[in-house]
Amino acid sequence: MPLRLSALICAVALSTALPVMAEETPPLPDYVIAQFGTPPAVPTGQLSDTIETAADMAFVESMQQGTWGRDQTLALEEIAASGDPRLAWIISDLMRFVTSPQLNFVLSEAAATLLEIDTPTENTWGIVTDHLIAWDIPEPPDYLRFKREIFSAIVPEWEPLFVPGDIDWRLVSWGGVLIDDRAFDTTDGPCNCIPAADNPEVTDAASAAWLKDDAIVFGVEVNGAYRAYPRQIMEVREMVNDTLGGRDLGIPYCTLCGAAQAYFTDQLPAGVDRPILRTSGLLSRSNKVMYDLTTYSVFDTFLGHAVTGP
Repeated sequence: MPLRLSALICAVALSTALPVMAEETPPLPDYVIAQFGTPPAVPTGQLSDTIETAADMAFVESMQQGTWGRDQTLALEEIAASGDPRLAWIISDLMRFVTSPQLNFVLSEAAATLLEIDTPTENTWGIVTDHLIAWDIPEPPDYLRFKREIFSAIVPEWEPLFVPGDIDWRLVSWGGVLIDDRAFDTTDGPCNCIPAADNPEVTDAASAAWLKDDAIVFGVEVNGAYRAYPRQIMEVREMVNDTLGGRDLGIPYCTLCGAAQAYFTDQLPAGVDRPILRTSGLLSRSNKVMYDLTTYSVFDTFLGHAVTGP
């Protein structure tokens, strides 16, 4: 009986290709080999027409139809037998959203075959992805396009984020929440997201009886004006767009990596609108991926630089 796919799974196609040869890669550190073993040989070049056809069957037609049947299973077996571990990146991206235990096992088994590891029986997505990252397996041809297809089918608002730039898209995965794309200064409205705070209400320290004396706060001073952002609130909001001392600010906080920053978001060149920072719902190696609501540029949270977009 065909397996019913989760509505959160999307279609993805692989590009045309030619036969390839193994790629020479720099030696891995001893501790990586000790924990993860020796990586498989990695080919270069495009995918063969045979694998492309199999990928269309396994990842495109099945997702469009919403079912996984015998044809898809045979196609995935052909992909697993290709010996191209780069394809495990796409399988891993699909696994992140699969809710069916049976289909998850089928996908993890195919990825394990490509990576030449034992098929994981629990934490399947994590184990597959850990091997891909530890071994620094290259991405397959047109990987960004494939990834965009997967993620934007789940959350259409993600589509403009997945563009070329100074970012390693292999390391970006779903953080378990949806994108915050609410308009500026409407952040008291409900959302199925991590809700940023725009121009939040403030109180003086003496009136903050709800805050313990030893509570951690993030302090900001601009032009002689001071403000403290309590961590217990930032853990819920994770992003603030505020004005202090006559300057506009963007303040992200990543709960997973415990890092807070404060950036000026004003005094921009003529014709450039103030960036409104939001949480995308995506992670890059457990660091929040923030973006600008105005241009959908993705920013490096630690450096404040746009890594995609204008």
